[in-house]
Amino acid sequence: MATLELQHLTKKFGDFTAVDDMNLSVAEGEMIALLGGSGCGKTTTLRMIAGFTEPFSGAILVDGKDVRKIPPYRRNVGIFFQNYALFPHMTVYENVAFGLKLQKLPKDEIRQRVEEILSLVKLVGLDRRYPRELSGGQQQRVALARALVTRPDILLLDEPLSNLDAKLRVEMQVEIKRIQKELGITTIIVTHDHEEAVSLADRVIVMNAGRIQQIGTPQEIFDRPVSPFVADFMGFSTFIHGTAGAVQNGLLPVTCGGETLYVRADGTGDIAPGDACVLTIRSENIALAEAEEQNVVSGQVRAATYKGHTTRLEVTGCFDETVYPALSEYTGRGDGETVRLYFPPERICVYKKTSDMEDQ
Repeated sequence: MATLELQHLTKKFGDFTAVDDMNLSVAEGEMIALLGGSGCGKTTTLRMIAGFTEPFSGAILVDGKDVRKIPPYRRNVGIFFQNYALFPHMTVYENVAFGLKLQKLPKDEIRQRVEEILSLVKLVGLDRRYPRELSGGQQQRVALARALVTRPDILLLDEPLSNLDAKLRVEMQVEIKRIQKELGITTIIVTHDHEEAVSLADRVIVMNAGRIQQIGTPQEIFDRPVSPFVADFMGFSTFIHGTAGAVQNGLLPVTCGGETLYVRADGTGDIAPGDACVLTIRSENIALAEAEEQNVVSGQVRAATYKGHTTRLEVTGCFDETVYPALSEYTGRGDGETVRLYFPPERICVYKKTSDMEDQ
C-alpha cells in the first residue's frame, strides 16, 4: 500500500492542455475513480502516474517521494490495460508470471505467487490454457492477476470493464472491489461509466477539459452534483430554468414558466432574489402527485418507454419545458395523457446560472 499525491500536475501537447493544474491526494488502500468523457484527461493522468507520459509540470508523490524521474518499470505500479494486452503465445501461467520473471525471482517463489493470485481471482485449474481458450471475463481476470502478482504499491485500471457484456460487467465489479479490499492496494480506476464509478470507488473525481469538476463520495456525486455539467454526466436529464425569489421558511422559491418550485435553501447562499437559475432532479426522484400541494405540475405525456423496473416518460408542458420522470408506479398508456408530477424539494439541485450553462 502507498499514498499518492498529485501536485499541480499539468500535461500539454503543443498548444493543447490535456491535464490542467491537477491536485489530488489518495490515501493508502483507497480506490479512486477518474470519471469523464473522451478527451477529459483521465487516461493521460493515469499514464503520467505510470510513467508512460512525462508531465509538463507538477509533481507525482508516492509515499511522499517524487517519482517523475523514476522509469515505469521501477515505480512498482500494477497496470491493467483496456484491451488486456495478454501475450497470445503464452499460457495463463506464463502471462501472470511474466513480471516476476523480469524481476528474476526464484522459480519456487514465482510458482507460489502465481498460484496464490490465480486462486484469488478464481482461475485455479486454467493455468495451462492460452488466452484464445478463455472467455472475456476469464481473460480479464488473467490481466488483473498479472497486474497484482508483482504486489504493486499502486494499481492502475484503465477502463477495466468496457469490453464485457452487461451481466459480466456487474459480476466483475463485485470481484474487483472484493480483491482490491482484500489486498488493500491503493487503486486508481479510469472510466467513462458513472454507474461503474459509483459502484467501485471510495471517491469519484469528475473531470472535464483536463480539470477536476468535483471530488466526492459516490453518494455526493450521484445525488448532489456541484454543477449542471456534473449532473448531466451523472445521468440527470431534466433541467428547468427559472428565476429565484426570497427564501421563505427554509425554502427557496424559483419561478419556472409560470409555476413555482420550492427548493431546500441549504447550500444556496450565493443565489439572490432575481438571479437566473438552473434546477435539476434525478428522473427516479420525480413522482406521481398524491396529496402534495406544493411542487406539483401537470403535463402531457409525449412518449413512454418501459424499462422493466420503471417507465421513463417524456412529459411536455411542465414549466414550458420537457421533463423526464422515471416512474415505478406508472400504468398509463402514454401519448397525450395528462399526468400530475411531484418534485420533492429536498431532491432538487439548484445552480445560479452562468454563461457556460447554455447547453443545459
